[in-house]
Amino acid sequence: MNILVALLVLVSSLSAGCTLPEWNFESEKDLKAWIPNEQVDQLQVADGTLSFRTTSWDPFLMCEGQSITASPWQYIHIRLKADHPGMGDLFWTGTTDGPYGGLSEEKKSRFRVQGGNEWEDIVVAPFWQTEGTIHKLRLDLYEGSHFEIDFIKICDWSSGATPSSETTWTFSHGKAPWTVLPGEQLLFSPPLELDAAQLTWAVIRLRSSRTGILGLLWGCGGERGLQSQDIEVKGDGRMRTYNLLLAGIPSWRKPVNALGLRLPEGKDNSIEIESVTLSSEPAGPPDLEVRSFGFENGVNRQNREASLMARISNLGGGSAHGCRLELQIPPGITLKKGSQVTELQSLRYGDIAVATWTVVSEQAGDRDVSLKITGLEEPVLAQTTLRFYPERTVTPLPYPPPPQPVSGEVDVCMYYFPGWDSPAKWDCIRTVAPIRKPLLGYYDEGKPECVDWQIKWAVENGIQCFLVDWYWCRGQQILNHWFDAYREARYRDFLKVAIMWANHNPPGSHDREDWRKVTREWIEKYFPLKSYCQVDGKPAVFIWAPDLIRNDFGGSAEVTAALQESQQMARDAGYKGITFIAMGNHESENQVQTLLDEGYTGATNYHEWGTAAEAAMNMKRYRFEDVVASEPGTWARRDRMCGSLTYYPVVDTGWDSRPWHGDKSLVIEGRTPELFEKLLTAARDYAISAKKPFIVLGPANEWGEGSYIEPATEYGFEMYEKIRAVFGKGDPSGWPENLSPADLGLGPYDFPPQPLVSSWDFDREPGDWRTMMNTGPLKTADGALHFRTSSKDPALMAGLNGIKAEDYSKLSLRMKITGQIKDYSHCQVFWSTEGSSISEATSLSLPLQRDGEMHEYVFDLSSNPRWRGRIAALRLDPCDEADVEVVIDSIALRK
Repeated sequence: MNILVALLVLVSSLSAGCTLPEWNFESEKDLKAWIPNEQVDQLQVADGTLSFRTTSWDPFLMCEGQSITASPWQYIHIRLKADHPGMGDLFWTGTTDGPYGGLSEEKKSRFRVQGGNEWEDIVVAPFWQTEGTIHKLRLDLYEGSHFEIDFIKICDWSSGATPSSETTWTFSHGKAPWTVLPGEQLLFSPPLELDAAQLTWAVIRLRSSRTGILGLLWGCGGERGLQSQDIEVKGDGRMRTYNLLLAGIPSWRKPVNALGLRLPEGKDNSIEIESVTLSSEPAGPPDLEVRSFGFENGVNRQNREASLMARISNLGGGSAHGCRLELQIPPGITLKKGSQVTELQSLRYGDIAVATWTVVSEQAGDRDVSLKITGLEEPVLAQTTLRFYPERTVTPLPYPPPPQPVSGEVDVCMYYFPGWDSPAKWDCIRTVAPIRKPLLGYYDEGKPECVDWQIKWAVENGIQCFLVDWYWCRGQQILNHWFDAYREARYRDFLKVAIMWANHNPPGSHDREDWRKVTREWIEKYFPLKSYCQVDGKPAVFIWAPDLIRNDFGGSAEVTAALQESQQMARDAGYKGITFIAMGNHESENQVQTLLDEGYTGATNYHEWGTAAEAAMNMKRYRFEDVVASEPGTWARRDRMCGSLTYYPVVDTGWDSRPWHGDKSLVIEGRTPELFEKLLTAARDYAISAKKPFIVLGPANEWGEGSYIEPATEYGFEMYEKIRAVFGKGDPSGWPENLSPADLGLGPYDFPPQPLVSSWDFDREPGDWRTMMNTGPLKTADGALHFRTSSKDPALMAGLNGIKAEDYSKLSLRMKITGQIKDYSHCQVFWSTEGSSISEATSLSLPLQRDGEMHEYVFDLSSNPRWRGRIAALRLDPCDEADVEVVIDSIALRK
């Protein structure tokens, strides 16, 4: 990477005279300092390097007995090479207390090793100053690789400088304001002492030759670990201004000790940094971006009206005035509604404009259309290809027609997430990723007709079974609406179903009596379903987290007794037993044996990405082609590891959680129907050769996480049709044609338009409010909303239909909570805007009153700079307590 290092200070010129520990492995003394565990083999020191091979899933080297005075400006420099790529962690601690001798997930720094037997510089900035003195280090690596380590050094880039209050740095005219750490990936400012309260924005001016992820880094005196905020930089070679809003981020607080940048990765990338500024406002000229442009709905046909939509946002500090949209359409496409030239509304930073057109194409096929925004220094261009399918003359029907199942060479199961029971749940898709709009629309999963479409499309494309995410915590259930609709669906018996118990519940949620209750629930309400899935002749239950059950029960022996009791309960009810399949905790021989001893007979996963992480150039951007290339090897490895615990291979369906998690999300890029087909083909061949009774597809409809293949705007039916093409038996000409609801004059199935509501008194019903997670049923009585929490993270959600934040400055909540409430308990309100997701930064919290009486809590929304633009949804976390009764008298937004 070329980052114009002439403008920067290289760290080697600053660390001379450093007295911090270093291990150069020139002698047995250094070898004795880093003690391996039993998963590290062939350890030796020779020719100034430490070499070894890792043999299992959790290898590490431990360094104890240290006394390193911790500061914010220290970093660890490891020079190593490895024959395979992978991910590593450096753990550190200033205490030796706790179950792991002071080590924890909160006190570690993650890094990536490129492999290839080339020397590379691994650099981590731990910002471990809160520890005071570091007593222990642990270097965790990955299995099946040979490593050589040249040295491990603790260094300091501050060179003893006194912390300053500087907030602007210009990288020009021969100045060298920041330090480049080895590897040229991390840059840091000199030591700082800043009050973050007034420094609410970071403004970065740079140009890049490649698109990538830039990380703004910082460390604070009272905050453990390196903090970061990511932004995507454009690879167009233009000098651009990037604005990052820091206000509202909990870890952005005084004193800020250092500021840094993590540069986009890539060997051929050239980065030129002009300046970095901390300020109270965004800066730079208006910078309009076309965030999405294309069809609003999927499966559009010739000679039928189709909606075209564009979403435009302003990323620059200046307002955009007097801009115009110019739509360019080719001959043969007629514009029915909208204008080819449209005046664009004035857009401030973060504002979003939506433009729609209605078009009709005379011909089927792919047609290119383009969009140009004028009125800026340079025009903004966007292009997309519209696919028009051949028209169909089909007699309208009153209901979806019966399914015509297509059988397969191997049975295909697929995970299903029933998370779409209210309009508010869809807001993040509608405003952040509209290309994911389902073919059913932003649908109500509680409608049996929607479920009948899902059944029809699944079985007609070679899918036999849904493994449905199922939620039970201490007898409280949520998201059962899909199963309720399935029971009422006309075509339910065409599709098998099984429970995937998503038991990622808080500690203490599982006990033997609750286990009996949950088993009774399965036996009485689910196993009797005619199409409930059986594996090995018994109803199958997939369990997300076997380890959480084990931890709550106090050991494996108690789990064994519980599963045996479930087997007997099932036999007493007339079944042969229950097939328990573990969704995790099968990474080692010991873990596999534990599962077998407890009574599990199968294993699988919810996702499978192979070694895509190791092959990635960026820790938050993987490539789907790497998933495709590496999954078959991972299936074989897992199969060998599981042994007599039958392993069922998973075909992944992707990941891009930006609608839920924003710019910090992991994204798997480049997912296409063609690559998906290649992965399916490998899975079919593996299943046949390994004699697997079925394979499992990743989630069908995790729209927020970005794991989805259900028919949608992006690819229409293509992902489903690839499944049928690979697994389907018989003559393809005899397979049923995939038709959309619009083809048959049915739908859409969207939730009805919601009125603009800003207050809720709960006199009759919950209104827009729905359970998001970890509550019992919502009930209204005596003019209030009542429910019980099932964990320490309960949440409700309501859509706001894009109200203007500037019209409201406060939120009033009248609520009482009865039960055991800790001194530090809080209630918290979150919000999302049109174009961004809910996060800690878009939230406010207040301490709870503990007297069990009704109180009014008033949140000053205007105090958070992120209360701006149009608000898409609210989330309310009433408390951080389990097993308490919550009564909400009213919620109201105020002027």
